[in-house]
Amino acid sequence: MRVLKLTSTLMLLMFILIGVSSCSNEDENIGNIPSQLIKTWYMGEGTYITFNADGTGVYTETDDVYAAKLIHKASSRATETYPFTYSYEESTQTLTIHFDGETMRWTIVTLSDDTLKIKDEEGELITLRKDATSAPVIDINLLYNTWISETEDIYTFNRDGNGSYKAKEATSANDITYEYDEANTLLTLHHIDGKVVRWTILSLTNDTLKVKDNDGQELTLTAYVNTAWMELLYGKWGVAGRPILKLTNEDGNKLFTMYEGEERIPYTVPFKYDEYNRIYFFEDGTWEGGYWQVTKVTQDVLSIEEFSLDEENNLTKVGAMTLFRIPEPDELVVGDESLLYGDEWTSYNIEDGSPITCQFRQNFNDIIWTEDGIRMTFNYTYNNNSHKLTLTANGAMETFTITKLTDHIIYLESIDEDGDLFYMEFRRL
Repeated sequence: MRVLKLTSTLMLLMFILIGVSSCSNEDENIGNIPSQLIKTWYMGEGTYITFNADGTGVYTETDDVYAAKLIHKASSRATETYPFTYSYEESTQTLTIHFDGETMRWTIVTLSDDTLKIKDEEGELITLRKDATSAPVIDINLLYNTWISETEDIYTFNRDGNGSYKAKEATSANDITYEYDEANTLLTLHHIDGKVVRWTILSLTNDTLKVKDNDGQELTLTAYVNTAWMELLYGKWGVAGRPILKLTNEDGNKLFTMYEGEERIPYTVPFKYDEYNRIYFFEDGTWEGGYWQVTKVTQDVLSIEEFSLDEENNLTKVGAMTLFRIPEPDELVVGDESLLYGDEWTSYNIEDGSPITCQFRQNFNDIIWTEDGIRMTFNYTYNNNSHKLTLTANGAMETFTITKLTDHIIYLESIDEDGDLFYMEFRRL
């Protein structure tokens, strides 16, 4: 089974807008282009986009906007303009933008004389307005990210109303809760240094959060970028030495390989990633509108959540997975039994990524096993010659073969009643 048709462009900030275009007659279309879009649309923060009837357009930023919404470009000039061309596919309501050698595609969600809502390649909903004096539209989905303030305090907002806060001088983050009042664009944060903090959201984009605090002071937070995770991606990942996927970067060519079926047949597609720990896959040169969210990546562990477009073109979480990095070379060496004892070992449920832990207690000849929050105790025996590990509990017995044992890795194998191979991996993390 192909795990993806998930992908996107690395240019998340390149065009955070776009729409459609058309003719000068308000009642008629030229070709198949909606006539309502022949105007200049306001995007907020001194940025505008204009669609002309001839398939051309121009993006404009004013008032010393630092980070361009259309392209990655820093500028201190009062006004910058960037021309583009576009076309529109009526059957799919897809707008194709051609800009500086790049091709981007967006979908029109709603269109009126005053408002344009589009969905970009990442599935983000963006609202543009005809009137620059209109109140800003806040897409609260953009809040679910990690943000850093001008004083280097770090805030994380999760979708479930929980999050974390780390002051600049603190060594660790503290848990917080929050709620959002849409009518007043009011964000209320609890447990910020023991206080309740209230922010009025002034504007919110993929990369910038502007708020007014309790004292009326305006604050600007930017999306927190942790670049270290990107280099950690590369390598083979799997379970018990069996590769499931591989990510490589050779001379700038980023390739993703999935090993499919029992035969481990490699299937390779290009991929890109962004500053928000997301990976996008391109099958046959095409991105299908989903992505993988990397929730954790270390020297040992890669955890991901998979998001895909549903029938209504909404991004939906469809799965999760945690894998171990496969060492190169992966020598199947079984060390002395004494390596089993001491610290806790960790594995993960391959289906949902939930943790499984165990600890060998030599003095009691038992193993404390925790899974799905349930703590269980098994007696065990271990044969140093055959490397057979036998677990017993309430008269039931399960035997594994240890195929690798080091100071921080265990590979386990067993054969079930149907003759199928079962395997697990544990690590000291």
